[in-house]
Amino acid sequence: MKELFSIFLIYFTISNCIAQSKYPTRDSIHIFWQPELIITVQDYKGASSEHVAELMEKHQFSASASVGIWSVLDYSKNKRERSRQYEKAYFAPAFDRTTSFVKTDDSIQVKMQNTFLDICEICARWARKELKMVQDSMKAPGALTIMYMTIKDRTEQMKNGMFRAYFKDVFIDRKPNAFVEWQNLIRKRLDTTKHWATTPEECYRLMTGKPIEKGYVMAPMVVGSLNN
Repeated sequence: MKELFSIFLIYFTISNCIAQSKYPTRDSIHIFWQPELIITVQDYKGASSEHVAELMEKHQFSASASVGIWSVLDYSKNKRERSRQYEKAYFAPAFDRTTSFVKTDDSIQVKMQNTFLDICEICARWARKELKMVQDSMKAPGALTIMYMTIKDRTEQMKNGMFRAYFKDVFIDRKPNAFVEWQNLIRKRLDTTKHWATTPEECYRLMTGKPIEKGYVMAPMVVGSLNN
């Protein structure tokens, strides 16, 4: 009996530690991208703006998702340690409930809009991979401070380009099977880049606006984009 109690105690302790280590990935306003995430009609809680209403009327769609890629760079709080400690870059795609709008209870329209968040995830993964390559090649603290804004800028350009292409194919030109083809393309991209997926830690860091690594602070000054 004592042995069974000990096993139960160990199991309970481990389970409790695992539960405590999990980071929330949503709050009352934002839902951050995670594997298996499903955003429903009920998550669209905003009101339509005049501009969005005009687009809906013109292109005959009934839902509008407000999404984007949040990012931040943290470095050591101790100035002397910055030459020895690597920076931490965080990227996390987010869906805003309060500015996402739906006119009719149409799950297909919502699914079409949710695809924009998946596009954000593809771009966020690219950013992580690029910054890791920079860090690995330079092998020196400070490398991310130099390249962060450049990669962030290129990530935004990639996202906007994919947004435009997707919107044109699916909502403007209404190409036959365009939505299915985009879904397949995005699924393949996500499947082949799982290693770079957004983590709960990144979501929590950006959701709370506070560093999660002990001894780190948000970097207030970073080098401007080299694209300019």
